[in-house]
Amino acid sequence: MAHIQKADPEARRKAIKSLLIGLAVGTVLFLLFDGLVGNVNVWIEDNAALLVEHHYLAFLLMLIPVAPVIGLSIYLLRFAGRVVQSKRFPPPDTPVIRDVRIIEGKAAVWRGRISQLLCWIILLAAAAIPLLIWTIFYSVSCVG
Repeated sequence: MAHIQKADPEARRKAIKSLLIGLAVGTVLFLLFDGLVGNVNVWIEDNAALLVEHHYLAFLLMLIPVAPVIGLSIYLLRFAGRVVQSKRFPPPDTPVIRDVRIIEGKAAVWRGRISQLLCWIILLAAAAIPLLIWTIFYSVSCVG
């Protein structure tokens, strides 16, 4: 018989509140970015020599958009590690926002391992973007 972990009303309220705040902040950032994207492109064109000379600035500039993806990947890696360690999904003492069927044993470990693999792929891809940009600007600085 499948066990069910009941939803936590407080976790549901926090999730809805976080979603609404994230939606508001995301909308503001999108509108800000949409208005500034032309200015950013012009700034990069005008300061290409600066970015080539100080290639670490290009790395830092590209780290900004991928930082949330890196942070989320690390969080999900830790969560998947708890799933594998406890051999239970969701892990013990994890509040859920809706009733969830508990998965235990090999099925939970399998789910945790697949999650870890996917998180590592996303994490490495996100980390590669600023490194690739840095490498390009570093290579250009060595040529000139």
